[in-house]
Amino acid sequence: MHSFRVPAAIPGVVPRLLVVVFVAVGVLVLMPFPLWQGIAVVAALVAVFLPVSMAAWGAAACLPFGVVLTEPSIARTALAVLLVHAIHVCAGLSLVIPARSRMSLRVFLPTLRRFTVIQLIAQPLALGVPLLSGRGLPTDVAWVAPVAAALLVVGVGLALVGLRRADAAARPAGGVAPRGSGANVRGPS
Repeated sequence: MHSFRVPAAIPGVVPRLLVVVFVAVGVLVLMPFPLWQGIAVVAALVAVFLPVSMAAWGAAACLPFGVVLTEPSIARTALAVLLVHAIHVCAGLSLVIPARSRMSLRVFLPTLRRFTVIQLIAQPLALGVPLLSGRGLPTDVAWVAPVAAALLVVGVGLALVGLRRADAAARPAGGVAPRGSGANVRGPS
């Protein structure tokens, strides 16, 4: 039998278990109705054993209901945006990573970068919704608006830098596409 060791590795079941942890934290903090708390946790547990059932996304869908059905709160909205996105990322990873495998932590770096950039964009937008609705922000958190705007600019900048790098990596060394790969107009199109 042949085997190899992967340094700094975690078991493949970890993303599945993280779905359960994120859902449990989310429903305990955001959902005031015990019935829906139970439904979300049971769906997350089903997702551990059957990730193709898409039950993790059903569990994640329960979190925004808790935010919508209670008194508006910026902190609860920010937490819901963070947790629903984290559940989505972990559920997506559990679809492609076998539970009995081991994964190098370096594999998660691109996913963590994408997660961070999306949160840098989504959190300020979630903060801006109360401002656009006319309700405004409570006076004790008014300082958050300029910080959120700065984070939005940083997030969009990081996304643009990532797109530019991806375009540069996909472009051949001469800057011209090789023959046979499609229309080449020898200039900007």
